Amino acid sequence: MSGSKATFIENSEISFDEEHWQKINYNTSCYEKNFAKGKVNYRNMHLEKDRAFNLSNKSLMQMEKLLVDFETHFMENGGKVLWARDAEDARAQIFDILVKNKANAVSRSNSTVLDEIDMNAFLKRKNIRVVETNVARFVLKTKDIPAYHPLLPAIHLSKEEINGLLTEAYKLKTESSPKQMVNFVRHQVSKDLKDVDVCVTGANFLLSDVGGVVLTENEGNILKSTTEAKIHIVVSGIAKVIPSMDDLSVLLPLLSSHATGQGLAAINSITFGPARNENKPEQMYVILLNNDRSEVLAHEQQRKIMSCIHCGACVSVCPVYKNIGGNAYDSSHVGPMGNIMIPLMRGLKEYEYLASACSLCGKCAEICPVKIPLDDLIIENRHLVATEKVGDAKMEALFKRLIWHCKSRKKMDAHLFMKRMELKRFLSGVWGDRRELPELAPKSFSQLWKAKSGE
Repeated sequence: MSGSKATFIENSEISFDEEHWQKINYNTSCYEKNFAKGKVNYRNMHLEKDRAFNLSNKSLMQMEKLLVDFETHFMENGGKVLWARDAEDARAQIFDILVKNKANAVSRSNSTVLDEIDMNAFLKRKNIRVVETNVARFVLKTKDIPAYHPLLPAIHLSKEEINGLLTEAYKLKTESSPKQMVNFVRHQVSKDLKDVDVCVTGANFLLSDVGGVVLTENEGNILKSTTEAKIHIVVSGIAKVIPSMDDLSVLLPLLSSHATGQGLAAINSITFGPARNENKPEQMYVILLNNDRSEVLAHEQQRKIMSCIHCGACVSVCPVYKNIGGNAYDSSHVGPMGNIMIPLMRGLKEYEYLASACSLCGKCAEICPVKIPLDDLIIENRHLVATEKVGDAKMEALFKRLIWHCKSRKKMDAHLFMKRMELKRFLSGVWGDRRELPELAPKSFSQLWKAKSGE
């Protein structure tokens, strides 16, 4: 068993308790209710999804050209574009900017890509303070708890637990209401942002035609930090680029409705580079991150996952995620999206088990705003595991034994007690402790056929 699989199983075990399931299912049910309300804003959501699907495919097919055009236009606007091969390269470029500008603190937004490059841990080792501007992430940072969900980082915590974390870290009064806790965090973030000259964010979209960076949020902390910092650093995956600003009329409403059920997020901003005159930011960098995305794009079928707009909807409806939790994946990419991306980005041999961490219920594909066939792509990953023979050796041996057993009429017609003993022996060590063995029919098919035909 690989170290990654052992970690996955160990982290999954932690989540197997009734209290955890109640919190996750309650919070995800709230999401589903909000999404149902948001759907009424569309007369024909399927048509809009088709438009988004066609747009996403167009962007993927033209990605190389779009990235070059974005770089050209963004530099014309006064910004700087850096290219990062991997996470280490991206971290080094961020640190180089901080050193050149003698910065000892940065603020950051809620961003999956910043978790992907493990920026917080890196800057902590370099004695650089990181200020979390997102309310949920601010709470999690009090105990260095990793984000549990791409859009809802503290979805696994109750309001009492959040109150406890803030009380322990900041002596906030117990039994504070959610509104009081949010107001306290916003006030604390404002205090922490003083004298922080560098802001690091992700990007929702990159606009190729005008060299713009699109940022969408509900709290306003990204806009606040980017307009107060002298330097704004954007870290974005290369697949975030889209052809035109006009495409936002399709993508932004779909993103908001599938992320939170809103018709449109509270704050949507486009920044084209450093500010003019004496405003801030004075400098702006965009780091275009590959980090094995080219490996995903090399696969004709699975490259469709690069169309993902990171709304988090597939994660919120995934029954596997609701049971094992976000930390089980040991990655910033969780749920169905992570099941597809992680094995292709980090290595199929090491992460083949994620192809099996799916019930194939199809809810993720049904809700996806850009119509990514997520369940089909997971099946394609399973096909790759089989053809490249990198799957679990125990499981492969099991199926070989089962096939050999099923080919024997004598064994299939054996006494029910003997077949149950054989099945238990076959599945020992691979079936799991929490699943009951399937019940076998008292008679085999051939026995039933003979009885029916009177032989």
